[in-house]
Amino acid sequence: MKLLHWLAACLMVCGMNAAAHQSGNSYLRIDSDSQALHVQLDFAVRDLNSLLQIPPDQQKPIQRDELAALQEKLSAVIASSLSMEADGNPLPLAFQSQEVALHNDGLYVRQSFSAPAIGPEASQLLVRYGFFNEEEKIARAFVKLSANGLETSAVFDARHAAQRLPLREISLTEILWSYAREGTLHILSGLDHLLFLLCLLLPGLSLAAATLRPLLIYAVKVVTAFTVAHSFTLAAAALNWVSLPDKLIESAIAASIIISALMNLWRGKGAYQWKLAFGFGLIHGLGFANGLRELGLSSSHFIETLLAFNLGVEFGQMVVVLAVGVVLAPVLNRERVLGLIQRWGSVGILLIACGWLVERVVG
Repeated sequence: MKLLHWLAACLMVCGMNAAAHQSGNSYLRIDSDSQALHVQLDFAVRDLNSLLQIPPDQQKPIQRDELAALQEKLSAVIASSLSMEADGNPLPLAFQSQEVALHNDGLYVRQSFSAPAIGPEASQLLVRYGFFNEEEKIARAFVKLSANGLETSAVFDARHAAQRLPLREISLTEILWSYAREGTLHILSGLDHLLFLLCLLLPGLSLAAATLRPLLIYAVKVVTAFTVAHSFTLAAAALNWVSLPDKLIESAIAASIIISALMNLWRGKGAYQWKLAFGFGLIHGLGFANGLRELGLSSSHFIETLLAFNLGVEFGQMVVVLAVGVVLAPVLNRERVLGLIQRWGSVGILLIACGWLVERVVG
């Protein structure tokens, strides 16, 4: 009998867990016509306590007749957590109506919104679904987009909270070019990644006093090691093989710059820098993955867009390295000037990175 009781208890727990896993689903439908963009969002009534961030000690089952009084609060949460852009142009949502809908797993509250019409030339709709958080994650969001005779479905979750959905038939070449451009813009605006790379390249200046060839070999080794490392973790994070808190990643990136700058001031020579580039490049790859997630991967060409974004990052990286090389070219044969640039450049980078670390740890 004890065994039977134990089995019954296990079945009850499993049943409770299964029910918990089924909760939290939401449904987003987007329809585009020549007049406006029509948005319809369904949330399970049982999830509204969490969605509205009601304190645990004040939570209670929400009844159907209470939904009307919660309309404004719910609309405000949706307006702050759901955003859309058509080819970079924001599409602000305007509340239209609220009603109750019945799904096969229970009662849902449905809110309808409108947004400005999307032009026929627009190619992609970027949807950011910001209802996922560390405390209480909505399990999944099922999205259906109808635009220009094209229907697209996607599933959003905590790791894929931003996605790009096609608004018309577009070629793979056009998609890849778009992501390569985004990758280039991301690295050019990512000052911490660039300062880390430049910090690693500073010790190589001491090799340029006699001839340029040793400096070029040194730069190739450092850039290659950084590229291989961050490409690996960028792909691993985008494919959900590895996951770390954003705050930890950003703080570790600042710490990597501090360590690299201190090594420059302590040892001066650059024989070890490619090893730092590879080791810390693994961390920077996770930072690139965060940026890629914010942009939203293509739902139909995941791997291709991942590679295109990475190639864009590499292109932007090389542009910066070459630009710095052009600026320093007139003084490459002046050993004393190169020594001052290495020393004070490292000091400046160290101070900036220390500020970043404090801001990211405390903030």
